[in-house]
Formats: sequence, structure tokens, C-alpha cells
Amino acid sequence: MQYVWILLAAAVVVLGAVFVLTNQPATVVDQQLRLTLVEWKITPDTIELRAGPVRLVVFNMGFQAHALAIMDMNRRVIRQLEVVPAGQIRTFLIELERGEFILYDSLNCRDPIRGACERKTMVSKIIVR
Repeated sequence: MQYVWILLAAAVVVLGAVFVLTNQPATVVDQQLRLTLVEWKITPDTIELRAGPVRLVVFNMGFQAHALAIMDMNRRVIRQLEVVPAGQIRTFLIELERGEFILYDSLNCRDPIRGACERKTMVSKIIVR
């Protein structure tokens, strides 16, 4: 009887894994961008990408947490990324259409286009072709 429970548990685990793996979105990401954050700078400060999905690998090399946001030129926040703690690395999947955008530290800046930032250097321009 004990073997039946073990086999049943193993079957549930295998079926669960198959279900999870078959229901994953099939997004192909051929662009990867590495960003470095320190107080008070985002590197690189100008970013050029192709339209489509992009994997952002964000290294927070500073002593404070930073949270990135992406704003279009009409001052609409189109994507808010989660906080990257000091000394940590986070990976985000984003997709942008053609145009120009502003990437900024939303913890320290409310409106980077108008320059209403505590630290004006925590801003990068994204150009998507």
C-alpha cells in the first residue's frame, strides 16, 4: 500500500511539471541589455534597441535600492519595474514599440522629462527602431 502512495505522488509531480512546462509562453528573446545602476547614474545613458522583446539584466552596484520605470515622451509611465535592492541583480522581460522613451529611477524621480528629479543623472534615453 505504501508503494501505491509513492507512485501516486510521483505521478502527480510529473503531471504537474508537464502542465507547467507546456503552458509557458513561447516568447523568443534575441535582445539582451545589461544595465548598471549606481548612485546616481544609469549606464549606458543612451540605449538603442530593435522593436520587440528585450531581456533587461539590471545590476545594482550602488548602496541604495533603485526601481526603474519606462516613460514615453508624452510623460505616460508605460512600465514600472520592481525594486532592485543594493548589490543585487534582477532580470526583466520588456517589449517596446518603435519610438523614444525615458528609463529612470522612479524611487528618486517623478517626472524625468521636466527634470523634476532629485538626482538628474539617474535617467537614460531609449531609442527603439
